[in-house]
Amino acid sequence: MLRVSNYSISPSEWANDSSLVKGSIRNRQRVLRYLERSNHSTFSELLDDIVNERVNVYTVCKRFVDDLRNKNRSPMTIYVFRSQLPGLFQSTLGEEHFSRIVFDRLVPTGPVYVVTRKKVPSIEGVRRMLQIAGPQYRAIVGGLACTGMRISEWLSRKMSDLEIRPQGFARVTLRSNETKGRYLRYTFLTKEVVEFVRIQQLKYPSEYVFKGETTGHLQPHSVQQYVKQLYKNSGMIDSQGEIYCSHSFRTFADSMLRNCGMDSKYVSAIIGHKNKLQAEASYLDWTEIERQWVEKCSQTSFLTVQDMDSREKIERLEKHNGRLEVLLEKLLERLS
Repeated sequence: MLRVSNYSISPSEWANDSSLVKGSIRNRQRVLRYLERSNHSTFSELLDDIVNERVNVYTVCKRFVDDLRNKNRSPMTIYVFRSQLPGLFQSTLGEEHFSRIVFDRLVPTGPVYVVTRKKVPSIEGVRRMLQIAGPQYRAIVGGLACTGMRISEWLSRKMSDLEIRPQGFARVTLRSNETKGRYLRYTFLTKEVVEFVRIQQLKYPSEYVFKGETTGHLQPHSVQQYVKQLYKNSGMIDSQGEIYCSHSFRTFADSMLRNCGMDSKYVSAIIGHKNKLQAEASYLDWTEIERQWVEKCSQTSFLTVQDMDSREKIERLEKHNGRLEVLLEKLLERLS
C-alpha cells in the first residue's frame, strides 16, 4: 500500500487553483472528467485503487491517452491533455509516487503536428454571413472579423468594456488575466459593428455584450457550432485538412488591418500576437495605435459597405423621391 505524501492536495484543489485563469481551470476540469470516463471510475476511486495497488498509475494514464486517440482527438490536443497528468498525480499522490521518466517510457507522447489548417474567409463571404445572420450573430461575426479577438475573448466582454467614442467607433478593453498572451491590450470596433451590438442589446439586454441563457454570457462551444453553420450557408465549405472556424477571423482581421496600412507591430498588438511582439508588448503606445487605427481603418474596413453602383442608385432614388415630395406639396397648396 502506498503512503500518500503529506504535501499532497485534493483533485478539486488541483483543478481549481486560484492562481489559474478560467481557461486553464476549464482544461484541468476536463482532464479529470476524461480520466474518469476512460477508466470507468470516479477520480476518488482511481486514487483509492492506486494507493491500494490494485491498479498502476501509469496504466491509468495510458488508458486515458489511448482513449483520446481512439476518439480521433488531434495529436496537439492529446499532447496538451497528456502534459497535465504528471502535475495532477504528483499533486494528489506525491512526487515520490510518480516518475516522469517512467511516464515518458510507458505513456509516450507520439508525433505532435497540426492536423488541420484554418481557411480564411473572403470579404465577400463575410458579407454574406452578415446578411443571413440574425442580430446576435451579426454582432458576433462582425466583432470577430474587425478585431481578430478569440471567440472566448469576444463572448466574455461586458458592455462596460466597450468605450464608445463620439465618432461612433468603440475601443474594447481586454485585461491581462483575460488574454492568452497575459498582457493588457485594446482592440477596436467599427461604427457599424457598434450598431450591430446596439441592436442585439435591444433584443437581449445584459451587462454582457452577449447574454447567455444559463450563464452570464454565451459559451464558445454552442456559438462555434452556429458560426460553422453560417460558413456553410454562405458557401464556405471545409476541404480535406482545411476548415473554417471562429479562429479563421483572426487571420482575416490581420489581413484587413494590414491592407488598411496599419503598422505590422500595431496589428500584432490589436489581434494579440504576443510571440510576434516579444518584449515590446509592455511598451506599446495605445494612444498612437488608436490614432492610426482611426485614421486608416475606421472608415475603410467597413464589412457591409455598399458598392458604388448601389450607392448611386440609392442617391438617384432619394433625389426622385425628393422631387415627388415637392410636387405633392404644391398640389396640396392648390387644393387648399
